[in-house]
Amino acid sequence: MERGKLCQQARGPGHPPFHKLQCWHQGRNQTRYVPAQEVASVREALAGHERFQQLAQEFVDLNGPPRPALLTLRVKKTSRSPNRAVTRKRKPS
Repeated sequence: MERGKLCQQARGPGHPPFHKLQCWHQGRNQTRYVPAQEVASVREALAGHERFQQLAQEFVDLNGPPRPALLTLRVKKTSRSPNRAVTRKRKPS
């Protein structure tokens, strides 16, 4: 399974085309040149990743829409004034 897009590039007249695989990795576009003998296996791996994406989407669709209880779950934030001291003594109860 491989992520990305396989592109065919031309070097110019009289030269055979070459292939490169582009994908995003850690927020950056990565490019890898693919030798001619590996093009078929890379295409197969890309098709496998596409199939995985389709199956994942089917799984999400089968589970239905998100439940409202999960969407409204929020954590209450405490307001803290910047002028207050960081360490305060608590009053005895």
